[in-house]
Amino acid sequence: MCDCVNRGGVYIHVAVCRSKCIYCDFYSEVCHSGFDWERYVKTLVAELELRSCGLSAMREVSLYIGGGTPSLMPVGLLRFLVSEARRIIMSAGSGDVRLTEVTLEVNPDDVTAVNADVWLDAGINRVSMGVQSMNDKELRSIGRRHDAKKVMEAYSILRQRFGNLNLDLMFGLPGQTLESLSSTLDVFTELHPEHISAYSLMYEERTALTRLRDLGRIKETDENLSVAMFEMVNERLRKAGYMRYEISNYALPGFESRHNSAYWEGVPYVGVGPSAHSFDGRRCRRWNISDIRAYMLAVENGEKCHEEEMLSDKEITEERIMTGLRTAKGIDIVRFENDFGKAARVELLDKAASMLGEGYLKLDYNRLSLTDKGVMLSDDIIVDLF
Repeated sequence: MCDCVNRGGVYIHVAVCRSKCIYCDFYSEVCHSGFDWERYVKTLVAELELRSCGLSAMREVSLYIGGGTPSLMPVGLLRFLVSEARRIIMSAGSGDVRLTEVTLEVNPDDVTAVNADVWLDAGINRVSMGVQSMNDKELRSIGRRHDAKKVMEAYSILRQRFGNLNLDLMFGLPGQTLESLSSTLDVFTELHPEHISAYSLMYEERTALTRLRDLGRIKETDENLSVAMFEMVNERLRKAGYMRYEISNYALPGFESRHNSAYWEGVPYVGVGPSAHSFDGRRCRRWNISDIRAYMLAVENGEKCHEEEMLSDKEITEERIMTGLRTAKGIDIVRFENDFGKAARVELLDKAASMLGEGYLKLDYNRLSLTDKGVMLSDDIIVDLF
């Protein structure tokens, strides 16, 4: 159970893209000229209104508009969406409510001075831009539409208007080398955004990327090279003043993403839009159907558009281990014992003993966390602790 009293998050999923990136397994559909944006936005607002009871205890709220590609949304409708979300969030609580962080995900090719001015005026105070690489060949290999020149143009526009920017970086891309990754890191550290998310390319099921690999048309990056790339990213960003506060997220001091942190700290959040997930901070998880048309019809007709599950005691314990180890702070052993009992604490530390000895985990001041060596094996380590 979350002890982050009165914090909460709202996630709005804009499940529309101009084209599908070959590595992406998030639900979205390619936008066509006849797509009814107005209907879609009104449906998102209607669902959030219906879900407002889940916001009643929240006093410090983050709003994250992700996708998909939310920067494709006509700016007038984006302004309306943010305004309505703010109204619903503010009116749901019985006391003072503070909207602490409002993030919009954007693609570089959607960034113009006109769009950015509207985003800022609408109340967006944090922008996350999907860059991935500053090497045009690497960008083409994963189906990205922009090039390095467009990234620089977009960043300049955003930098003039926003004081909190995130750039997404990917490593382990097809054909990527340590030299080309180093060149991308040169640009990232020179631009010096407040936040950088750095992800290893994953070959997810049912993606075009995985199909191309299985057909022999793309070669997956060697594991040793992937480790070397992670070590390079970690070291270069650390030297540039960034702190890794979660496995894939780095921030300058004071610029950790409040919304992303909520997921790892067990803070309740409400997700609206097709495929969006929600958590009540205790036991209940729910997820919306992954179909835009069925979703809109269900909301418009007042019908159920989600499934849900109640987590068992064992699942809650495992979730605490998984989310805790994703963060640099790790698992608070004292809180873990208070919540789950002495036997659970003893079992956890017994399972962790060998990995502590091998240097994959560390235990400092009653906090169990991954070492840099352990981060690249985090999935295996977490499973071994269950």
